[in-house]
Amino acid sequence: MVNAIAALLFAAALCWRLEQIRREGGGLQAVAMTVAIAALTMAFVVSGDDVTDAIDTLTFTGADRVLFYALLAVGVAALIVVFFYPGRSTTRERRAGIEAIPLVVALVGLQVTMLVIPTDLRTEQVSEWTVRNVAFALFMLIASGYLTYGFVACVRSVGTVIVIAAGYLRISLGLLLVGLVFLTVSTVLQIVFVIGSAGDVVRLPWLLDVSRVCSIIGVVAFLIGISFPMLRSRWHSITVRRRHRRAADDLIPLWEMVTGPVPEVVLPTPGSPSASMVFHRRVVETRDALTQLSPFLTEDFDVVDDDARVDMLWAAVEEYEVAGRPRGAVREVVPGGPDIDADAEPLLRLSRAVAAQSA
Repeated sequence: MVNAIAALLFAAALCWRLEQIRREGGGLQAVAMTVAIAALTMAFVVSGDDVTDAIDTLTFTGADRVLFYALLAVGVAALIVVFFYPGRSTTRERRAGIEAIPLVVALVGLQVTMLVIPTDLRTEQVSEWTVRNVAFALFMLIASGYLTYGFVACVRSVGTVIVIAAGYLRISLGLLLVGLVFLTVSTVLQIVFVIGSAGDVVRLPWLLDVSRVCSIIGVVAFLIGISFPMLRSRWHSITVRRRHRRAADDLIPLWEMVTGPVPEVVLPTPGSPSASMVFHRRVVETRDALTQLSPFLTEDFDVVDDDARVDMLWAAVEEYEVAGRPRGAVREVVPGGPDIDADAEPLLRLSRAVAAQSA
């Protein structure tokens, strides 16, 4: 169940990362993050019983285990690049290539040791008696050793970056850090168990149970951390769209009032525009119409309350309909703001006053 949920969430995160790269492009860091998510997604996919049986049938017994740890290793190597080599510096990108050396050594070691393991042991779970086989124990040590190396490198890098992070990024990195720490503890405990059991130095079977619990906690925390930006972005877009839809509806009384005598400011709207686009257009069109009506508005318009402004606007609309386009200079009668939401704020107050008077 944990593997299925993890594969589903990693697949969603992978789709989101591909969409981000399509929209914004990306350098080494963006590509590395996408590779990491893709590799970890495939690792959880190949861990399913049906998939492992198919892989072993098509290739050789134990290939599924080699592929699983190889994908984990590739994913962790990509994460090292993400966290340790941020930015687009050419020097950093060249240094990132160094990570290929331990990765290749680990992948070759996994393949070689698996072929040496007796066939009847290749698909067995880690236990006190399976690690007595030298090749099996060496396979697990290579896999756990490389993952430990990668997790430790990521923890150090994230610990450095999180100090200067802020906002949602700090939350995301914090969750990633917690997940990576638990995953590190899990692999270290597995190494201790393998060494202790293989050499018959100490018998601590409970280490495997603790390791599994730590790995589950680590995967969950890591999943939440890596999905947090995606979920936040989605939630932000939903709330913005909902807010813009309400604001666009609230602007209708004022928009209809001022654009009625000045229909040329209303641009055609082909297709089915989004709520944000409708909101943006209504703000711009309302401001354009107010600018056209400004010669009929006295300077008092800037200081009176909203109810008085509505009365003055009705008078200006009537005068515009009678006199036509004025020849005097136009001016901005409602101050704008740094963004479209700030531009809309005074218009929304005026629109509510118009609606109240109409009611």
